[in-house]
Amino acid sequence: MLPSHPGYAMRISRKPLLVLALVGMAFAVPALAQQPSVYPAACDASKVTRQDVDRAHTVFLSGKGFLDEANYDKAISYFKDAYSIDCSVHAILPIIATAYERKGDKGEAIHALGEYLTRVPNAPDREVIERRIRNLRDQLAAEHPTATAPATAPTSTIATAPTSTVPVEPTATSTSTVPSATTAPTGAPPEGGHTVAPWILTIGGGVLVVAGGVMLGVGSGDVSTANKACPSHVNCDSSVASNGNTGRTLETAGVVVGGVGIAAVVGGLVWHFTEHPQGSGTALAPVVAPGYGGLSLGGSF
Repeated sequence: MLPSHPGYAMRISRKPLLVLALVGMAFAVPALAQQPSVYPAACDASKVTRQDVDRAHTVFLSGKGFLDEANYDKAISYFKDAYSIDCSVHAILPIIATAYERKGDKGEAIHALGEYLTRVPNAPDREVIERRIRNLRDQLAAEHPTATAPATAPTSTIATAPTSTVPVEPTATSTSTVPSATTAPTGAPPEGGHTVAPWILTIGGGVLVVAGGVMLGVGSGDVSTANKACPSHVNCDSSVASNGNTGRTLETAGVVVGGVGIAAVVGGLVWHFTEHPQGSGTALAPVVAPGYGGLSLGGSF
């Protein structure tokens, strides 16, 4: 016979509630994990302050460092923070997609690329992005060949049973049911690819262009400050003169470094488009935007 202690029944009644709560959490957590990322609304560059641009660039560079170290979760977090600070630089989205792809989350990579095409409908690299999306969708279909079987099998049976006993090939609709981040032209992915070397040259040139631009900007600022402090350029304070001379030197160095960078970028692109494809696969593509530079993993030409 059960004891008559008043707290006994209460302790027994709490166990089913605890079990139900744990079961609910077990189903709720995976459901939340499958929700796609939400990106900030796109904004115009004219509405972003210079302070926010600089801060976003600093955060972006931190994310780039984590991406190089294969710390993809932190890289994605920093890239998203940079995009939240300066939501006018949509070129960050393909870089976020690259981090997700290297992490192995192809669904989120497709989602980020789709957001990019939605926000930049006339993007110059639209064909490359669409090819990346198709390749990722094909990879998802290959990794989960039975994921679409329940949805396609009943339709195939009903359509063919009255007229034919020939089995229906499941590959006809295997890729059509994979979620798509954006509408892309149909057809098989193109064959052929290029080497990475031209992109290394192009990226190195892009870094030099950015560095030259920074040097030119800083130098111009120093020269402007010196001109305001001593417009006549006669009997100027030594510190003002030194600041102006340093600015002139930085301006000259910035022009030289930027010119070398532009030559490297042009040479890398010419190399890329004139070399003969060696095979299919993916290739590193540079992403350069005002104040930003990085890599995205794109399909080969």
